[in-house]
Amino acid sequence: MDFVTLGMFIIDEIHYQPPRKPDMNIMGGAGLYAAIGARLLRPPPSSSKVGWVIHQGHDFPANFKTTIDSWNTSCEFINTPDRCTTRACNKYEENGHRAFEYLNSKIRVDEKCLTGAQLTSKAYHLICSAQRCIDLVQGITARRAVEAKKYEIGTETWCLLSADPVFIWEPVPDLCLPSEFPKSLEALQHVDVFSPNLEEFCSLTSINVDLDRPSGWLQLRQRCRDIVEPTNSLPGPIAVVRLGEKGCFVAQPGQEYIKLAPYYEQICETSIDPTERHRTDLTTQLSESSGNVVDPTGGGNAFLGGFAIGLQECGRSDIKGATVYGTIAASFAIEQVGVPTIGRSASGEETWNSVMVQDRLTEFRMRR
Repeated sequence: MDFVTLGMFIIDEIHYQPPRKPDMNIMGGAGLYAAIGARLLRPPPSSSKVGWVIHQGHDFPANFKTTIDSWNTSCEFINTPDRCTTRACNKYEENGHRAFEYLNSKIRVDEKCLTGAQLTSKAYHLICSAQRCIDLVQGITARRAVEAKKYEIGTETWCLLSADPVFIWEPVPDLCLPSEFPKSLEALQHVDVFSPNLEEFCSLTSINVDLDRPSGWLQLRQRCRDIVEPTNSLPGPIAVVRLGEKGCFVAQPGQEYIKLAPYYEQICETSIDPTERHRTDLTTQLSESSGNVVDPTGGGNAFLGGFAIGLQECGRSDIKGATVYGTIAASFAIEQVGVPTIGRSASGEETWNSVMVQDRLTEFRMRR
């Protein structure tokens, strides 16, 4: 298994600013979009190496099941007939902020929900509080150790279970508070990648940055450095701060810090040496219209699914290359309300929204 998310599946209703009408009964949730992000970059037969879990209530639409089955992922459906599927409301406010509210009770995904195959994953995506992050990492690690004892030492499955997976932590927005920062620092010692969005990062670390000003980028860089290269402890995880329409900022201990614009925008990519010895700016032109962005819901989750696959394909020595994978995954997630549409080209190749993912990946690399 290459990627498993412990995010939830949610049936969404999405409310926008007038006069746009709301969209109802939309497939959503961080788990769904993270799985989609990884699945986009793992076509069959590797699609089965993407794992996730759905608690399926009695109201789960049959067409949802048909769509999910068509992706050929390793999705574990847990039947919960005595309840409704988890539902939530997403409301976009005038300033672009997304308010989120659960409409019924939820069932969280934890290590006990994972199948034996999912326990062999090379990467796990966690979206939760700092304390729950620690608990999940420890729980997954413990279950893998128990599972490994079932196999002969040296076999392929034993090796997968005995290896150290990559843990990617996405903090939940409502707990990105200054009071949670000490516990978050503790959680960072247990993960390999830490990825809040800008609003969450600023709230958690008690800063206020304006990225329309050069001083804002410098402030963001310094705060990321405090996290990934603390002066009084071991190096921290890779920090990936997701910036919405401005792309992302990535800080890796001992490496260049980079900012990368999203697919649907003029590319302005910057490599920033953490020792401030040099700075290089590269600019190319956009080849497609940003009008293709229909709904940003799930874009950040899809980015992390793609980024996880990118780390496996490019390695930590090419963090910029891994970030490109995440950027491409996010681009498909935001082209419509809900999930992108899988299909086939005239030659029989897999497409998403009538585009071959590899073609978009190649085109974006050429811009760089």
